Amino acid sequence: MVLESTELRSWIWPTPENLAPVVLLHGSGQDEKTLLSFARAACPGHTIISVRGRIAWGEGFAFFRRNPDRTLDEKDLEHGAAAIQHLLEGLQDAYSELPILLGFSNGAIAAAAAVVRAPDLSAGAVLLRPLSPFPDRVFPPLSGYPVLLVSGESDARRNPSDGPELARQFESAGAEPSLVVLPVGHGLTTADEDAVTRWLPKVRRPREAR
Repeated sequence: MVLESTELRSWIWPTPENLAPVVLLHGSGQDEKTLLSFARAACPGHTIISVRGRIAWGEGFAFFRRNPDRTLDEKDLEHGAAAIQHLLEGLQDAYSELPILLGFSNGAIAAAAAVVRAPDLSAGAVLLRPLSPFPDRVFPPLSGYPVLLVSGESDARRNPSDGPELARQFESAGAEPSLVVLPVGHGLTTADEDAVTRWLPKVRRPREAR
């Protein structure tokens, strides 16, 4: 099944189990199929809503642009977060539980920006290889919002401080971040799958509970 929002296309992979849907946001240069096998292994029993990024990027797509110096284009990132917010708004009456965001790299940064923008539209977020979408901002109140951050200690695309700094921003806003640092690089591994699988049961939440 294909779900259309204003700027994003999503593919729904349903399961018969009544678990919160997982909204899958890929990395730059990837597409809606790239992380499917990872998500199915890490999120058994959860419906997967796999989203294609709004921007053509290399041989795939991305959810927001970077500046020529590789810093984040915050204006375009805000635009990408608004598109994710619109998608989440369209899911509010479709499932008995709020969706969970799961983003990798570019998708993790976009997911974090969407959480900051509209935390009431999701039950929690998994951020794989993240960095802060807004490093110079104080996040708005995110009372009790659960976030899993998974960094790689040998990730050549991230500074070692990126994951901890984002976790501190979430914690200062009242969220409940869990930071896991794995002995891996930027790519995802079975250790990432295990971390996500262990964390997911903590965030089941019916829509009416928020």
